[in-house]
Amino acid sequence: MSAVTDFMYQAPTSASTVRKWRGIKAALGFGRLRLGKTAVDHVSFDMLNLYRTNLEVRLRTIDETTLQSDSQKKIHAAVVDMLKTPAKAGAGARNLEWDEIYKAESLIGMLYNGPRLDQEIKVRLAELAAADPEEAEGRRRDYERLSKPAIEGQGPAPDTTVLHAFLLRLLEATHWNAKTKHLAQPIRIDATNRILMAMSISFILLVAPYAFLVLDFGGSVSSIWTLFALWTALTAGLLGAFFSRLMTIQRQWAKMSLDEMFLHRDWQYTLLRAGVGVCGALIVYFFLRSGMADGTLFPNFSEIRIEFVDVPGPTAVPMTFVMPSKSLALLTFWCFLAGFSEGLVPNVLAGAERQLAGAATPGLSSRR
Repeated sequence: MSAVTDFMYQAPTSASTVRKWRGIKAALGFGRLRLGKTAVDHVSFDMLNLYRTNLEVRLRTIDETTLQSDSQKKIHAAVVDMLKTPAKAGAGARNLEWDEIYKAESLIGMLYNGPRLDQEIKVRLAELAAADPEEAEGRRRDYERLSKPAIEGQGPAPDTTVLHAFLLRLLEATHWNAKTKHLAQPIRIDATNRILMAMSISFILLVAPYAFLVLDFGGSVSSIWTLFALWTALTAGLLGAFFSRLMTIQRQWAKMSLDEMFLHRDWQYTLLRAGVGVCGALIVYFFLRSGMADGTLFPNFSEIRIEFVDVPGPTAVPMTFVMPSKSLALLTFWCFLAGFSEGLVPNVLAGAERQLAGAATPGLSSRR
């Protein structure tokens, strides 16, 4: 035992062990980068270097003798100095490096003249259309109005300064969309993780009675089961609310502004949506119980139960399992839908209001 103890105390002091551990940490990205982000950071760094290389090539294709003003010559010299500095290897540093790259790209756009300037504007319009079709369409119409007099021979060609300003606005819009996507990625991950965690908890709460039944089963069950129908309604509404949030994040994330993205990551907004779903499910629960809606699509509360299903042999494996009755399944579905759909409960209340108003009007008329 002492030999083992001595080995355990001496192992960390071994120089070779320390070197091996440091090598493992470096390989996994500990220290500078967190595990799990190493691959993403390497890709971002490689893309940054590629983008910088493309800008250097693009700058070399510009003939300095074609620069029309001293301002363009100064811009050319400034961009050359900017691209001389190699990219830094930190995650925070790379965020600033991308801003510098976008700045260099905008300055390079100010060096184009003539047909090349027109071509650059059209290329940037196509890029913006892929990221934001609505804004790109507005920009395209602006450019058509700007170029129309020259095309039809009714006026001179637009001034180069005006075209440079238009191209600059296009580049700013393109860079803004790219930056927004970069910033939105970690926000989306945080929001998705929170919604998934909340939805998992609500799912566990919904199915917990079925698991508890295994422990409480023994000929008779405890009095706590008297709240089973209400518990099912509320937890189904809670699950529907979180499922709706998850679908919203999946479908509409690309169209959200940064403010909306931060809002979906906020716990207070998540709990607010959960409260709306639970209240909606409670209203639907009482609405269904009132009997105002009747038919095969609505539950019969006297038949809400967990039923035994027997599977006899010999054509199947003989077993007995439990499952919700048809009415219990309908109750769960309607309450889930009440939490999922923000318009269901207002429509139900509006319909009930019209029905009550119609029933009260004849009574008031008869009294008169």
